Amino acid sequence: MEASMNRVALLASVATAALGFVLLAIYVRQFQRDVRGGDPVELLTMRQDVAVGMPLTEQMLVVRTLPENYLENRQVLASDLPRVLGVRTSIGLEANQTLLWTDLATTRNDRGSFSNRIPRGMRAMSVTGGDRRAISNLMRPGDRVDVLLTKAKPGSEAKVVTLPLLQNLLVLAVGSSFGATDQDVSPIGSDSVTLLVTIDQASLLAQARRDGTLSIVLRNQDDLAINEGLAETDDSDVLEREKRARRQRRLRIERVH
Repeated sequence: MEASMNRVALLASVATAALGFVLLAIYVRQFQRDVRGGDPVELLTMRQDVAVGMPLTEQMLVVRTLPENYLENRQVLASDLPRVLGVRTSIGLEANQTLLWTDLATTRNDRGSFSNRIPRGMRAMSVTGGDRRAISNLMRPGDRVDVLLTKAKPGSEAKVVTLPLLQNLLVLAVGSSFGATDQDVSPIGSDSVTLLVTIDQASLLAQARRDGTLSIVLRNQDDLAINEGLAETDDSDVLEREKRARRQRRLRIERVH
């Protein structure tokens, strides 16, 4: 009887140890996956330099992988190769550059359709009116922007606040222009800016502009950071010297090359 109980205890210990090893292996694998940035995803990359307006061929493209945590919605997946073959580029592309949907002028089958530039699962939403004409003169499709909301705070008739609503949104179009333009081209001059958003972000923008004012802030095209925990701004931040000084101390000015 005692021998039988010892055998059961031994088997239970072995099973527990085996389960522990399995769980440890799963944890290590998950940890390594997180360190790498997630599972690799195959993307289309340029094999060679391609001039603006050239139709894409399979010989111009090569498949490379990128961790899924570093993906952007505008990057073209390798599985979308049939959709981009024969499509003309809207800008000049360099070798080793990841192909983006915004690099493509139109689709092969529907050359006039703007909707074909919208990645699956995303939406395009235009923000119009206000003081956007001045900044849109400096803006081009492919730029990135933040959106600020200014409105009266609920429960307070007198208190108006400004807060960061959305950050790091891609500009799909400025006015009716959705092709990339050279820096030497004259300003587009439109107060309509079309942004690439999720359906949730589109709902947020629609609700915000009902009784508020939206402002667009242009950011560096390579700056993809999201600033968390930004406070709302009210009249006291503008009028009180100490609060103004606190904001000024947080300012970091980068040299423009």
